Amino acid sequence: MGRAAGAPLPSRYVHPAGAQEVPSVTAEVVNKHEVLERIHAASERLAGLAEESERQGRLADESAKILKDTGVMRLLQPREHGGYAAHPRVFAEAVMALAASCGASGWVAGVVGMHPWELAMADARLREEVWGDDQDTWVGSPYAMTGVARPVDGGYLLRGRWQFSSGTDHCRWVFLGAMRGDADSRPLSPPQGMHVVLPRQDYTIVEDSWNVVGLKGTGSGRGRG
Repeated sequence: MGRAAGAPLPSRYVHPAGAQEVPSVTAEVVNKHEVLERIHAASERLAGLAEESERQGRLADESAKILKDTGVMRLLQPREHGGYAAHPRVFAEAVMALAASCGASGWVAGVVGMHPWELAMADARLREEVWGDDQDTWVGSPYAMTGVARPVDGGYLLRGRWQFSSGTDHCRWVFLGAMRGDADSRPLSPPQGMHVVLPRQDYTIVEDSWNVVGLKGTGSGRGRG
């Protein structure tokens, strides 16, 4: 049986930042959210830029600016860092609204816009380092564990190559998947997976590494560290 359009989601949702419960929302409330209203207002401009993103093989700078201006990337971000700590339904509707105008913009928002949710569970010092100077900082994410983190004094030395980092040209940080290694950079057995976070100066985007037919404007290229 289908759900009435105005019915709230029955599931209880708690945002990871501060374990604060977020009330369920109705379709009417979602559609009146200020981010959705800004997305609808920008739909024609975004649609007009879709071809340029495809031509460049990455999200056009103006398209990225529109995404920042709408606030979609901060929907799941903690309030103390300028976010909305919104219900996931609001985020999902926002992503679909963007995709209706520009597929690449919707894709990048759906991927990169999820990362504030994970970052909200990280140490407060890391959150401050990422968002302290700019609440609109984006974080990329090739999660595949194709790197090895070797223990060194004070932390780890990470080496590897990662594919499919959507929106990476506009990200200043990145989540990476890695295997914990031994002193010779050999993955431990049994394997131990890790998520690591790097600032832009500590990894390299491989130029001209996104030559595809579909989703060309997402700029989902490779990176190495």
